Amino acid sequence: MRDYITERVKNTTRHFRFGSVEVKENQPTPGNIDIQAIFKAIETNLPSHYFKDLEGVEIGHLDEFDEREVNAVYRDKKFYITNKQDDAEDLMEDIIHEFAHHMEIVFPKLVYSDKSLIHEFLKKRSQLKFELQSEGYWVKEYDFNNLKYDSNLDKFLYKRVGQNMLRMITSEIFIRPYSSISLREYFATGFEAYYLGKQESLEEISPMLFDKINELHHHNDH
Repeated sequence: MRDYITERVKNTTRHFRFGSVEVKENQPTPGNIDIQAIFKAIETNLPSHYFKDLEGVEIGHLDEFDEREVNAVYRDKKFYITNKQDDAEDLMEDIIHEFAHHMEIVFPKLVYSDKSLIHEFLKKRSQLKFELQSEGYWVKEYDFNNLKYDSNLDKFLYKRVGQNMLRMITSEIFIRPYSSISLREYFATGFEAYYLGKQESLEEISPMLFDKINELHHHNDH
């Protein structure tokens, strides 16, 4: 009977509220993670207008996570997040990261219309290109002015240059190496840093990005 009950609990979808939306835990997260406490902490620290038009959160592993080598996706105004998390911090990072992508959809003018982020990002991309050339890498076949995700540039940075070298080269240019991948990820990784205890570093490295997220946080949508 114990095994039966355990199996039933394991395969039962749990529902709870997160701000104005419903969270469905389709597959359980590891036992060391108090998932409801994490969502509650995030809800307490994010302004209520961040929940505007958010339609739900689903926890469970999807095949596309493996195909795309990601832990979460934002689609149709919903967060889809893997249940395969190392610890509470990993889960928190994924939730905050997807909130950033939600902000791009809900407040696109506020985030991008004055082009301050675009200019800051392109300046940093130019610095990155210079540093890579200085280290002897051939970069002429890659478009460092492309704002969108480019799989060729991604492979070059993470496979050819490698994570350790990339981390060293980007340490004073980007808050995280992944920020260099595209304009959207530049915004999302900065958003993570702002809410997960790295505000000082973010303001020092990416002042425009810091100001933009600060403006977004204090934005009154009413």
